[in-house]
Amino acid sequence: MAIVAAALADDGEGAVALLDPLERRDVCRVAVRLAAMAADALLAVAEEGGGGKAEALAHWQACIIAHESRRGD
Repeated sequence: MAIVAAALADDGEGAVALLDPLERRDVCRVAVRLAAMAADALLAVAEEGGGGKAEALAHWQACIIAHESRRGD
């Protein structure tokens, strides 16, 4: 949860510091679990709003692009 909190606070260095002591295999497991949790949450929101997978994925991509564009500022 601390990794997620650091990432949401746009503290990439803090998230990396939390992952640094872990072995590569464990870091991969964390990444896969976080991606699965994010996908599940997006699909749940899309279904609640009457949308489908395609709409959820498009929204996810837009959010990622928006986040990355803010990082450049």
